[in-house]
Amino acid sequence: MTHRLKTLLFSLLAVAIVIAIPILSIQPSISVEFNPPDRGTPEQVDGGGTRFRDFEQSGERMIPIFVNGEELECPLSAILPPENYGLTRQAYPTIFYHTPPVKDMEVIFTLRDAQEQLVYQTRYVTGDEHGTYGLPIPAFVNVPPLERYQGYVWTVELPKFEASVSGTIVRVNTTASFDEEFAAASAEERLQLLADAGLWYDMLDQLAQLHRDRPDEPQWYRLWTEIAEAAELMKVGMKPLL
Repeated sequence: MTHRLKTLLFSLLAVAIVIAIPILSIQPSISVEFNPPDRGTPEQVDGGGTRFRDFEQSGERMIPIFVNGEELECPLSAILPPENYGLTRQAYPTIFYHTPPVKDMEVIFTLRDAQEQLVYQTRYVTGDEHGTYGLPIPAFVNVPPLERYQGYVWTVELPKFEASVSGTIVRVNTTASFDEEFAAASAEERLQLLADAGLWYDMLDQLAQLHRDRPDEPQWYRLWTEIAEAAELMKVGMKPLL
């Protein structure tokens, strides 16, 4: 190889490195820390005179499932903080739970209001995918919007295993300043804003949407794992957020 050719190759390599460095730095590592409302009403949320601790629900968030005497890798799980409730700003939110890897298994989802009246129910049979699912409450089929500052209880039942988990969801108002900041924020910034405001269901929904929109970016899976670990749900945190 001639000296001139070597010089040209080194020059091209140097240019490539200079170009690559700013491209790689465009996607900094993101970290999300959830602010539970039971530590005091987040300033971004209008508490409406509500004591959020009153919505805490007893019961197990994870129920082990056994097939042929062997415990499956992941339990039936309500994806919630340890207090078994969470907040949303949505009239028709998405609720997250994890079902064990059993194909053709019937799942019954039920939502009831504070008076234990049925608001919505759906049934389906599991397929091949295994992960944590987000079930959106539909804004059609005559389902009324969630009333603010009312505790709605949802339940996921597996009749085949006589197992169920449940949790509470509470719709709240956010402040005008939060709404303005949220409207102007990027998708990544919205994720942190929702976490800061203690809006558990909306935070998970935003993270799932980011993962669906950019499935090749590993940071979304890492964030889901960190959130699950912080909520003491590590058995399901190693599986994808669908």
